[in-house]
Amino acid sequence: MVEASSGKVSARLEFYGGRFGVFVPFILALAGLIYIASRNANIPLYWVVFLLPVVFGLLIARDREAYSQAVIRGLMDPLVATMIMALTLAGVAGNLISQSGVIETLATYVAEAGLTTSAFTLATFVLACLVAFATGTSVGTILTVGPILYPVGYLLGADPALLIGAIVSGGAFGDNLAPVSDTTIASATTQGMDIGGVVRSRLKYCLPAAGIAALLYLLLPGSGHLSTDVERHLALQPEPVSLLMLLVPLIVVALCLTGKHLVTALSAGVITGVVVGLLAGIFQPGDLLSVPRPFAAGGVILDGINNAVPTVLFVLMVFPLINVLREGGGLKTILAILSKFVKTPRGAEAAIAASEIVLNMATGVNTVAIVATGDLARELGQKYDIHGYRRANLLDCAGATFNYILPYMVPVLMGAMLSTANRPFPGALPVSPLEISVSQFYPWAMLVVLVIAIVTGYGRTFARDEGAQGP
Repeated sequence: MVEASSGKVSARLEFYGGRFGVFVPFILALAGLIYIASRNANIPLYWVVFLLPVVFGLLIARDREAYSQAVIRGLMDPLVATMIMALTLAGVAGNLISQSGVIETLATYVAEAGLTTSAFTLATFVLACLVAFATGTSVGTILTVGPILYPVGYLLGADPALLIGAIVSGGAFGDNLAPVSDTTIASATTQGMDIGGVVRSRLKYCLPAAGIAALLYLLLPGSGHLSTDVERHLALQPEPVSLLMLLVPLIVVALCLTGKHLVTALSAGVITGVVVGLLAGIFQPGDLLSVPRPFAAGGVILDGINNAVPTVLFVLMVFPLINVLREGGGLKTILAILSKFVKTPRGAEAAIAASEIVLNMATGVNTVAIVATGDLARELGQKYDIHGYRRANLLDCAGATFNYILPYMVPVLMGAMLSTANRPFPGALPVSPLEISVSQFYPWAMLVVLVIAIVTGYGRTFARDEGAQGP
């Protein structure tokens, strides 16, 4: 179990503008995030949007030395170190899987099984779920699975919008549940909970939502554009030996569920991937790490680390801002305001989920929203004795809804670009972001499950309950 830093200091930070001055850097960051999200800006701009408000806060702080120390303490939070190490290892483990050929192999077997129209859409959803669960990334799943399954599915008569919706929905499922997912890591660690317990307790929310989505993908009809010459359009070659790389997520999940530290589990997964990949001939040593020329390096391992860099920098930029808000009394102010309206555990859960959703809608990045809402969820949840597993699940399940529904969100836009860049043959129409939004059944189903869970108390556990530690 990872304990989050309390952030307590001897004196509260003070700002010009009174007690609400502490919100100025956070509001500036939020405004910047909304602006760049509306412009579909590239990822590095997100780092700038977090960094500049922290620097600006120095100008309105009454004690600049104390403010600077608060920024440093935010970076020194043990939670930051845990997340950075876990995210880096998860990036390597995920890249070992995606570069092994296992995805192409599974796709080939699905096509050879004769699954067409809606049956292929269902198979696509299941396969995307498996890949996302193994790699822990929805965006990576879309980029890896999409260019393979979308052309195959179109030629086999699957409806284009439903097909892309199934791919993105599968990515949402894995991002929501995988132990190696950045959102799972963020939601669990911000609430001081172990990954294995969080994943076990999250099954009661994810599996019903996934079941509803799977049923809808199966029942809705295909497009009817079934090609009789699939082989001519496709050249997928199965590599059965690549299926051995599925041992990587199995090892990680098994160790997490048995209570091992996340870093231990991920390290074991990376070692398994490297050893199995080399022994089975899937990778050569030069594939894993190479120095093609002086002052240059490459390979699957380094690429995996590079894949984790954007999220790592998110963490490094967000936590100083959060700690300034914490030490400046901003969190207490928010809690005082919410306390006027929140009177029950149900109200506290609704406030936690709504806060994460609103911040996610504004920023377009569910991991950032989870981290930014983490302190509020912990404080509000502890006040009403809501167990840490439940708090973590509220954050992550809320992040798996509108982050994949709103047309301007990154996964939806990537799905739309996928339909444009991978049109199987002339005449295949691109799919709009709005069409994809309404075709993503897992996020919609999760939204229903989340509302039912909060209103009825389904899955709610309290820290005082004797069985609260279980799933």
